[in-house]
Amino acid sequence: MRFNLKKREPGELEFGIIYGGIAFLALLAGRFLPLLDLAPSCVFRSLTGLPCPTCGSTRTIVLLAHGDIPTALSFNPLTGIGAIAAVLSLFYGLIAFAFDVPRVNFVLTEREKNGIRASVLLFLFLNWTYLFSAL
Repeated sequence: MRFNLKKREPGELEFGIIYGGIAFLALLAGRFLPLLDLAPSCVFRSLTGLPCPTCGSTRTIVLLAHGDIPTALSFNPLTGIGAIAAVLSLFYGLIAFAFDVPRVNFVLTEREKNGIRASVLLFLFLNWTYLFSAL
């Protein structure tokens, strides 16, 4: 894995701003809207009695929006960590965009990309396993 600094090309999308903006809007909704009353119950759980891989995500977002990070992470750790990382990426992207500074760019080999893909699947599985024991 190599790191380098890369300036944004004109017209190039800032995915950190896009995904971070979505996460930020979700946190705003969790803070100011009654999401827990509006969200439907989990169909997968009602049919099988087992938690789905995203069970607890709405409660996680609402708790994060209210600043209760430890409890939020106990409901769905992967959603909580992902939301926090996305919002941090939003601010990093906005700062880099506003001041036109180069961003850190990761250059990965195909083997490293496959390792990251396998790690993501492993984290999803571990998160789901946690949900079986916690919810």
